[in-house]
Amino acid sequence: MTRPAPDEDPAIAPSALTYVELWRGAELLTRKAGEEQSGSRWVFLSVLMLLSFCLEAYLNHAGPLLFGAAWNEGRQPHRDKDVKARLRLVCAACGVKLEAPYKYRTVALTLLELRESLGQASQVRLAPPGVTSARRPALPDSASDPAELALDPAWSPYCERSVVLEYRTQLRSLLAKLHAGLPQQGRSPLSI
Repeated sequence: MTRPAPDEDPAIAPSALTYVELWRGAELLTRKAGEEQSGSRWVFLSVLMLLSFCLEAYLNHAGPLLFGAAWNEGRQPHRDKDVKARLRLVCAACGVKLEAPYKYRTVALTLLELRESLGQASQVRLAPPGVTSARRPALPDSASDPAELALDPAWSPYCERSVVLEYRTQLRSLLAKLHAGLPQQGRSPLSI
């Protein structure tokens, strides 16, 4: 009996790449944020978090291709390093400069800092009640949603469409540079 090829057998479906799925999720949320103004800053924050997870997932995809078993095994596997250390390691292996003045550097590091801050539920100091944020004017008393009256934490300036679109563009640029530095064997299309 002959066995069907993996692409013909639904039980042997090809696996999806995590970084690609996270990228697609960020794309979908970016479109959604344009449809609904109320609460869109939370959607944009979600997009930024998905982009940060996308970057980390890409590093975990590229690491084994670049370093083989050393990425996951050994006394000090690379995958256990801080995500910023993994970023520097993968960039160096791919020949991608990760230093100023490259904008993708700032974007990547900011995304990873945002992820770390929110992922660890770090507290952000807010101005006392009744004091408006210097970055955002107070909303009128007639605002319909009380949640919109809340003061913004330090990351709120990033929760805007223009920032999200620029970050997405810069992250795509960085991932394309890294992808070009991966070994040909085992490298699939970037798909973002």
